[in-house]
Amino acid sequence: MSYSEGSNNLRRDSRVTAELPARISIGSQLTLNGLLKDLSLKSAFIRVKNSVYVQLNDEVGFEIQCSINDPQDVVVGMARISRIAGGEGLAIYFTKMEEISLKRLKELLKETGIY
Repeated sequence: MSYSEGSNNLRRDSRVTAELPARISIGSQLTLNGLLKDLSLKSAFIRVKNSVYVQLNDEVGFEIQCSINDPQDVVVGMARISRIAGGEGLAIYFTKMEEISLKRLKELLKETGIY
């Protein structure tokens, strides 16, 4: 796993680069596997090979695996698609997260030194 602080002046929240497995669920029938590119307290960018199944503002489920060694160490919740970068991936904005996932997200960001 690698971390580096992002610096885009348009963003309000600090972001970190984090290469971790991630999934996007569209309904109960379709799951897109990807790799987390960057992460903040409110959003993430997930590299996926094919984003043909989603549109801007679609509500999706997400799962970010926080540890390569522990598949149960995850942050899960609901999000909206905020940006689609063809051939690159999807930006999601977190809309709903259980307290345990929010706590784990904060711990993950704290490990990077930005939260």
